[in-house]
Amino acid sequence: MYRLIYVSSVRPHVGVLEVEQIVDVARDRNADRDLTGLLIYDGKRFLQYLEGEEAKVEAVFERIAEDERHYALVVLARGDVQRRQFPDWAMASRNVDDGDTLTMAVARMVQGCDEHVAAELIGFAEAREKAA
Repeated sequence: MYRLIYVSSVRPHVGVLEVEQIVDVARDRNADRDLTGLLIYDGKRFLQYLEGEEAKVEAVFERIAEDERHYALVVLARGDVQRRQFPDWAMASRNVDDGDTLTMAVARMVQGCDEHVAAELIGFAEAREKAA
């Protein structure tokens, strides 16, 4: 199983409704490609985890990288993992609620993941919050 994790900054004109549309389209497309993962949006940035067949993940990521609704895209990790972490989620999503932090949202989403994958995603969220 191959996975790719990235963060990016969201353009100021992109709002919650547009993010919901992005997620809806991603769910349909990912289901057709047997891709799973999650997308977390905190009003300023995306943190996304994609998993599936390497060629399919990389092809989707190429399209994502060209999307002008975000910028400053940084790949945090890519490579093989032992198993699919989000088998039931063509694209799970979460908007960070008032009072929550990106780290808190990620921690909720990664329950059930392999311990090292959960720690990796939480670590990325913590680092991103410190840098913001």
